[in-house]
Amino acid sequence: MTRRFLALCALAFALAPSGAQAAAGAQNWSAITGRTVGTHVDVLNVQAGWPGISATWYHGMSPKLDLGGIFTFNYGFEGDVNFPTRPGLKLQGLIRGNLVDTGKFNLGIQFAPGPLVYFFRSDTVGGVAIPIGLAFGIRATPELNVALAFELPMFVVFQNDRVNGQLVLPVLFGGGIEYFFEHNLALTFQLKMGPMIFTKDNFTDFDFQALGGLAFKF
Repeated sequence: MTRRFLALCALAFALAPSGAQAAAGAQNWSAITGRTVGTHVDVLNVQAGWPGISATWYHGMSPKLDLGGIFTFNYGFEGDVNFPTRPGLKLQGLIRGNLVDTGKFNLGIQFAPGPLVYFFRSDTVGGVAIPIGLAFGIRATPELNVALAFELPMFVVFQNDRVNGQLVLPVLFGGGIEYFFEHNLALTFQLKMGPMIFTKDNFTDFDFQALGGLAFKF
């Protein structure tokens, strides 16, 4: 899987058009790369897969800054493949900034803090999500973006009878694609994986996330 993804990235570099050509025909917003959506623009990205379903809203505050929110219903505990399937909810604020955008390449940073809760058969586990991540985007064609991601979707769980209160630190690497059917509609797919470190319990699980979706520009 890793070799295939790297091959796709290499193809994206080879197919990427010149700066003038990209500026002429490519879309000027993105839901998954380091590019923001644009001043006074609203974008809704609805995704589903493992570990759940989410809706992310972006509002362009400036050419380099988006604010918004994320609502998530998970049926897998934050993507932990070794953990029993449990339903959970998250409600997060969103800050996304663009650091570099050359037309062909872009780099952005994202921070999305907010409360989370997971429902066990005999108890409820609460906590706070404090995720941060970097997204690198490659414009492969005017209609296709390729994304590379490095994320630390950290969260704190509160102490109760079932779990130890602690910081949980997933370290995720991956990427995705974004294909524009229309100027205001894009198909998205993201794949991320890596270790999930339970800092107080001193063990590590495997975190896997695979989400497909649609992004709508209003």
